[in-house]
Amino acid sequence: MSEKQLFKKRLFPIIFMLAITLVFISVTTAIYTFTEEKIKINEKLVLKRAILTAAGVSLPDDPAGIDNLYNRVVQEITDSGGEVVYYEVVESEYSPGKAYVIIATGSGLWGDITAAVGIDENVDTLTGIEIIDQNETPGLGGRITENWFTTQFRGKKGPLNIVPEGQTTSEQQFQAITGASYSTAAIKSIVNATLEDARGRIKS
Repeated sequence: MSEKQLFKKRLFPIIFMLAITLVFISVTTAIYTFTEEKIKINEKLVLKRAILTAAGVSLPDDPAGIDNLYNRVVQEITDSGGEVVYYEVVESEYSPGKAYVIIATGSGLWGDITAAVGIDENVDTLTGIEIIDQNETPGLGGRITENWFTTQFRGKKGPLNIVPEGQTTSEQQFQAITGASYSTAAIKSIVNATLEDARGRIKS
């Protein structure tokens, strides 16, 4: 076999695949570089929206309005290292009263669940919760993001217990998601742990 035939049969496919790989890596890197700042801005907006919603604040429709409202009513309380410990949301015409919000994470079925947990100024009653990130099963555990599920926590006191979906609840109960017992229990654990931790964490 000649050198030319050897190149065509063995080396050319390798060089061709390396070239294609380099092109795709370059395109992916360019897209990431171009969108990185926008992704960070959107992540911050999701967090701000979650904090305001968990505190019971009525949101404007536009992103700029949400950002402006957050800057007006939310104070980030940090520790000595500059890490945010919790968020203090002041009373305003957009909210029923002062509230505190803690970002809490716990284990779900397929990964961590991160939620904003809002607590009133007496640090004993929930003002709401909002799911920030989750990897639960779509149509089952993924329903923890649905509005009916999250809004039912407003006005509840811990420790919380679970009742079947559709059943009447007391101030220490919330409805489960049918077919998603693990995800429902995960939310219960996250919220109860946050309520228990709040009194030691929040400085009124």
